[in-house]
Amino acid sequence: MKLWPFCVERRFDQRRETSLAAEFVVRESFSGKLLSSSCSAQVLNLSRRGCCLALGRLDCGGFHLHRCLEAPQDYLLDLNINPHNDGSTQVTAELLWLNREQDPGGLPFRAGLAFSEQPRH
Repeated sequence: MKLWPFCVERRFDQRRETSLAAEFVVRESFSGKLLSSSCSAQVLNLSRRGCCLALGRLDCGGFHLHRCLEAPQDYLLDLNINPHNDGSTQVTAELLWLNREQDPGGLPFRAGLAFSEQPRH
């Protein structure tokens, strides 16, 4: 059900629809301490400044991703994106939002990330 009859686009950069495998861990920004085990995700769309992930769950090895929303700059995600070829891209990102959608593929959660630095290859 849509609550608004119109959609306000807030994105600065054009997003490219994609379907890429990814993994991430959550760490504290000030100490570098790992807070979660590795979690699997799928990149649904990608831009120069961020991406949208599809997730199967919000609990990553005892760390719940809702904690990242309390202080995004304190809880960083180290994201490793695996394209279909052999290379991979590693980025650090902040979690901006979480959402739940009807997904027949078994990945009902969506996570919006903003990259905090340029990708490392």
